[in-house]
Amino acid sequence: MGHFRNEWLQVALDITSGISEQDRFERLLSTVRNMLKCDASALLLYKEQNFIPLAINGLSQDVLGRRFAVEQHPRFEAIARAGDIVRFPTDSELPDPYDGLIPNHDDNLEVHACIGLPLLHNERLIGAVTIDAFDPKQFEQFDDNNLRLISALASNSLHTALLVEKLEKGSEFSSSASKSKRFSSDKHGIIGQSTSMLELKSHIEAVAQTDLSVLVMGETGVGKELVAHSIYSQSKRHDNPFVYLNCAALPESVAESELFGHIKGAFTGAISNRKGKFELADKGTLFLDEVGELSLALQAKLLRALQYGDIQRVGDDRQIKVDVRIIAATNRQLHEEVKTGRFRADLYHRLSVFPIFVPPLRERDHDMILLAGFFAELCQHKLNVSSIQLDGSVHSQLLQHPWNGNVRELEHAINRAAVIAKAETNQPHLVLRKHHFQFGEALMTGSTVPINEEAPTLSGYSDLTLKEATEKFKLEFVQQAYFENDQKLSVTAKKLGVYPANLHRLLKRLSLK
Repeated sequence: MGHFRNEWLQVALDITSGISEQDRFERLLSTVRNMLKCDASALLLYKEQNFIPLAINGLSQDVLGRRFAVEQHPRFEAIARAGDIVRFPTDSELPDPYDGLIPNHDDNLEVHACIGLPLLHNERLIGAVTIDAFDPKQFEQFDDNNLRLISALASNSLHTALLVEKLEKGSEFSSSASKSKRFSSDKHGIIGQSTSMLELKSHIEAVAQTDLSVLVMGETGVGKELVAHSIYSQSKRHDNPFVYLNCAALPESVAESELFGHIKGAFTGAISNRKGKFELADKGTLFLDEVGELSLALQAKLLRALQYGDIQRVGDDRQIKVDVRIIAATNRQLHEEVKTGRFRADLYHRLSVFPIFVPPLRERDHDMILLAGFFAELCQHKLNVSSIQLDGSVHSQLLQHPWNGNVRELEHAINRAAVIAKAETNQPHLVLRKHHFQFGEALMTGSTVPINEEAPTLSGYSDLTLKEATEKFKLEFVQQAYFENDQKLSVTAKKLGVYPANLHRLLKRLSLK
């Protein structure tokens, strides 16, 4: 026991040392593993009815991206309600949230030792430690007092980390005010531990408490709206409205009315006075998504609203004062749009007082593994299955894929793979494997297609534009496939990988249907 006493003394010293909270958490779990000889453990933060993994030992890496909703996991619910050590029966019928998430262990966790330690501070639940072992009798020799020591040390460690981050932000620590970039930004948080994402979170935290206009830039599907919500949730305006407007979906005829409102009789169909987005967002935040799609005429009117803080409803001469914080987002290179005259330079500078770039998924290292776990956990409950596990070989394949659609593409890929896996088996535990994902082999293996350095033959295409040449090739390709498949619509559609209805329209254009 002297050896263990020394280890616990080191953990206690770690709590007040200058090492990072991540190192502190991982050392604690390592000590738990050495002492209890467990096969898996985790330290989790309790936030908004979710347990959020902060550190793991013996579990699959994608667990760090999962968010375990208490109401959907009976074991976590039992831990949250207990107030003291929870020893689950070795043959408990309550499903284990880590089923299928322990590498190199293919069997289900139907009979195993499982302990839950609620972490409390001032009688308030702030987290939990979970400890699992495959041997059902593994923890019988350890009495509850030893386990309460683990719980007390883990609770102090987690509370210290929360408190330090709160003090670093210059505000008093409290459960209601906690807005830490590491532990909580919104319900799900911005998932990612890569250098680029930590920098992004730092920028969000820096600008959130100001009223500066923010321009969020990044490729399609990177999560620009999530960044806008995170800025809003950490701002002084988080108790006031967050109003969303997709500028790309605005018909020109109603765009001005959507932004600034109108009065009765201002135009045909204006049967009553109506507030625009600016008025609805008064004292709050207005998020202008796809702002690069606004017409030049509307850009001029938006600029005036930003410059003077007042607006005019369509059909009304009166000025209405508004207090609105603007967050705009675009997947365009607005500085290039300014050079070509498609976007006003003065509006660009007004919007981009604090520019934030959201990195593409391919530049986020292993974040995609955490995100894959996050989406798998969400999909698990949508499909009403016990668990969704990512096969170990899939991890490397996910890392090699270019993800041109970024986080949105990854989410759709996980959902699609889960549906295919569920269709293959009646088992409640799904394992997503390579063949469930519809990636090209070249993308998955990282191999490249050899480049033919000889000039291509372009007979019949030389005088065409790219659009015309693409259309010509598509029709010729479809026609060839149609005749090769004996003019059978469904067979040809399957061969080409298109919907039969779309193929039918193409064949009509070729006068073949």
